Amino acid sequence: MLEMYVITHKKIEDKRIPKDRKFLLVGAWNKEDTFGYMCDHIEDNISHKNPYYCELTGLYTMWKYAQGEYISLEHYRRLFSDGKINLLHYKIISKNKLEKLMKKYDLVLPHKQCWPKEKSLFTQYEHEHIAKDIEKLEQIILSQYPEYKTAWEQVIHRQNYCYPYNMFVGKKAMMDEYCTFLFDVLFELEKTMDIDDGRDAYQKRVYGFLSERLFNVWLYYKGNLKIKELHIATLGDKPIKDFVRRIYRKIYWKSHGFKG
Repeated sequence: MLEMYVITHKKIEDKRIPKDRKFLLVGAWNKEDTFGYMCDHIEDNISHKNPYYCELTGLYTMWKYAQGEYISLEHYRRLFSDGKINLLHYKIISKNKLEKLMKKYDLVLPHKQCWPKEKSLFTQYEHEHIAKDIEKLEQIILSQYPEYKTAWEQVIHRQNYCYPYNMFVGKKAMMDEYCTFLFDVLFELEKTMDIDDGRDAYQKRVYGFLSERLFNVWLYYKGNLKIKELHIATLGDKPIKDFVRRIYRKIYWKSHGFKG
């Protein structure tokens, strides 16, 4: 059985989201109206960390309370698609199709996001976020998780692509293993961080940003996983906008001296 969770911080009005998904409200600890959704502040939770952990407060709840053999995480405006187009929109893939894919693959993930070939995930993070954050994470990985050293160096310092958004479909047992690693690392990192060091609200989402990189390190460490990549249907966007976004990214990186 596949349990599908759509992470949201607000009420969802878009009727295109299939009813086979469960809405999971994050940051619910200080919300008056929870709209009847499952919430991330039940019993064992990290709901109050949502401004810094983003969708991970929902993932934490899924880790602790989801019961399905398989689970999935999507966002209220980003959902998996089979790439088919209906009235100029990507169609959202059905639960039934995903369950069939699970018979062939270990994980369903979004298509890789790539940067210019001269760029590594480390230098890309330094460019778009706060360099000291990933430097601190690296220190923790190398000193406290030495078994991940090769995976870290290969993915973070040599790779110019990653699977983004913390989205996935996979076995609950496998994601339990990942969550044990992820939250152990992030809680350790928290001990070294001053989140109120003058950064804006966007850069305070540091643990969410770093987790996207950590997920790819974990994937490399696991090795030999059968992965199916799917398009992402971004609600409100048309496929042509995805194309324009890719062109913009190429122009952006070239303007910063990378040929990619």
